[in-house]
Amino acid sequence: MSYESLYEIPLPTAAEFINRDVVHVNSSIRDNIREVKRSLSSSILMGPASSLNTPAADVGDVVASISAPSGTVCFPRRAVLRETTEKKRFVEMWIGNVLEVSRDVNECHDAFYSDEFFATLSFSPSEFAFMYVAEAKEPTEASEKFKFTPHLGEGFGGRKRPTIFVFRWDWSVTPCNTSLARVSPIVHQDHPVLLGQAMFSPLDKGTIYATGYELTRDGRLLGVRWCYNRPSGIWEIKIPSTNNETDEATADGLPVYLSCPSRKLTPSHLSCRSPRAYYDSATSTAKLFWLSCQSGGPHAGTFSLHVWDLAAPETASKILVDVVWDPRAPDDFPGLYLDANLPLSSFVRLGGEVFLVFSSTWESRTTVLLVSAEDGNVKDMTPDSDGKLYSWNVLATDGYDRVVSSRSTPTTPHQILVGQFDGLSVSWCVISTPYLSPSVSAALSSLAYSVISVPGRGKTQTVVVRPASPESTPPCIHFIHGGPHGATTTAFSPSTAFFAIEGYTVSQPNYSGSTGFGENTVRALVGNCGILDVGDCMATVKHLIGLGLSTEGKGKQFVMGGSHGGFLTAHLIGQFPEVFTAAVIRNPVITTDAMSSDIPDWYSNEWNIEYPIYSSPEGYPKGAEEPLPLPPRRTPDESQRIFKTSPIAYVDAVRANVLLHLGGSDLRVTPTHGRDYYHALKGNARNLRPDQDVEMHWFPQENHSLDGVEANRIVWETSRDWFNKYRA
Repeated sequence: MSYESLYEIPLPTAAEFINRDVVHVNSSIRDNIREVKRSLSSSILMGPASSLNTPAADVGDVVASISAPSGTVCFPRRAVLRETTEKKRFVEMWIGNVLEVSRDVNECHDAFYSDEFFATLSFSPSEFAFMYVAEAKEPTEASEKFKFTPHLGEGFGGRKRPTIFVFRWDWSVTPCNTSLARVSPIVHQDHPVLLGQAMFSPLDKGTIYATGYELTRDGRLLGVRWCYNRPSGIWEIKIPSTNNETDEATADGLPVYLSCPSRKLTPSHLSCRSPRAYYDSATSTAKLFWLSCQSGGPHAGTFSLHVWDLAAPETASKILVDVVWDPRAPDDFPGLYLDANLPLSSFVRLGGEVFLVFSSTWESRTTVLLVSAEDGNVKDMTPDSDGKLYSWNVLATDGYDRVVSSRSTPTTPHQILVGQFDGLSVSWCVISTPYLSPSVSAALSSLAYSVISVPGRGKTQTVVVRPASPESTPPCIHFIHGGPHGATTTAFSPSTAFFAIEGYTVSQPNYSGSTGFGENTVRALVGNCGILDVGDCMATVKHLIGLGLSTEGKGKQFVMGGSHGGFLTAHLIGQFPEVFTAAVIRNPVITTDAMSSDIPDWYSNEWNIEYPIYSSPEGYPKGAEEPLPLPPRRTPDESQRIFKTSPIAYVDAVRANVLLHLGGSDLRVTPTHGRDYYHALKGNARNLRPDQDVEMHWFPQENHSLDGVEANRIVWETSRDWFNKYRA
């Protein structure tokens, strides 16, 4: 089975209800011929008995788009952020297939933000103002041009200045008047706040709610991608009042600066994000919801869901769903574990009550949760009643009683479904499935999968994918997730299917520290990195052998992983050199050096060395009486302790054949980790073990994910070839 045939299956990324009968779906694919990622868009017309899909169309130069909430059936208004191949940028408003207004914003700012941490797509209540986030232009003044400004870290390509822009237009005159305003929050000059995930208040056009990211006291901007414990909070920003929607204008067409009074709504010890508002004009109900994690400590853990009554702003916010520390049984709710955010449209109204609908990791699956906006009661809407272990991803609701989601299994690529609520129950209907060639369909049908608990290791589980009817016990690849505070679920993974179709059993352990099992499981790893997680992975190896799903011996056991998964892979081949024949390692953590990482706190918190992270109280330092604590400087004793639990301490024992893949532009784990490990292994192979094979692939322009189309293909194809070379 070719790499391309699996990686070119579309992955649903977003959806929205255009009206009751039409769902608009965005998907992404990897075009391996042009070596680019492409975004596709299609509309699905839902009928009584079936659904009609329009052919998926390439969205081309559209960076992001969204329909206005009150769009009509025939003529919905749609906002489009467009960036051409010539790096020209436009903000457009469409009504149906008519371009209502367009503005060239190329000289106003740099690239649009479309990520999950800063991206913004929000209409004002009047729907004649639209808000988005883009990178502000670099200063040109000599005094400012070379002043150090920290960047946003891994995955953001050196971006430093996410900025909210408000686009307004007046269609009642010809030509249409437009204006663009840059929102500048008024905060303490020594305590800047970077705003994103902004939304208009449903009650008035002059109020914005946004996520604000702050610097640490020593001037660091900690990397935010995959990290939810950053100094951040929910901010309220007041836009100065104007006489009409398009008052702001400048003679040169550049955006005006709006100096906006701002206040922080959330406390300093919580990292908060993802504001979402519910509004019902009939009952004057207006509530703001958001997610939080404990600041500092593990970079990802159990979230809390908060609510604040916008109609009664004098009241305090409350926790709607709190952290779950120790679920006693698999059927017990383990807490909230979202990939990043609440969906942009998260609400349904059932029987006069408001609920939020979103997906969350529940042990080794993701499920759809229905959460009461009144009392926080949580109901699992997708229990594993049919034994197929689907993992689900909520994409959007219609605001009333429908939800659109995707679901998949290790052998079933992502389907699109619409759920129709009837009271507190839901019926699901598949409205779209991806086309699979006969060969791909047959190959996936030849696989089996299961979730296996590992006895004696707490809540450790492994997701196993393997040939359903092998002639003999296949060799086993232990594919270890990174983080460490992440999880492998039963969602479809092209790389996992790729190796299973090649005739391997693939084991993906959720070791201690993994999310989806309660906060105690997350915290259990803190101070035990390189010990407890290694033990869980090795116990998984032995358990699968005991079950007859795997066997010992040369060419029978392999291991691979990236980031913290690479950390564990290097540990396993160093601590258990006779077990594993070959290993593949991507951008691994190898030593205790954190100086070049965008997340230096990781190298302290995971070893139980306090690295205090607090956002400022109410956005302003309160003088010398309440100074924010400084990050630590590691002591020699602490460095020595951590060294003993680092893979470099075991490098001389490694006997496995090792292939490394490194991104030369990795900001999360500096490439010197893997490069120095390569040289140490290479030296040992030449001097001590001439039969040991060590190779490395270097991708100069790739970051931590190694997610470029060409790089990704090379990584997985060479990994397959590496294991095939040594399998028995």
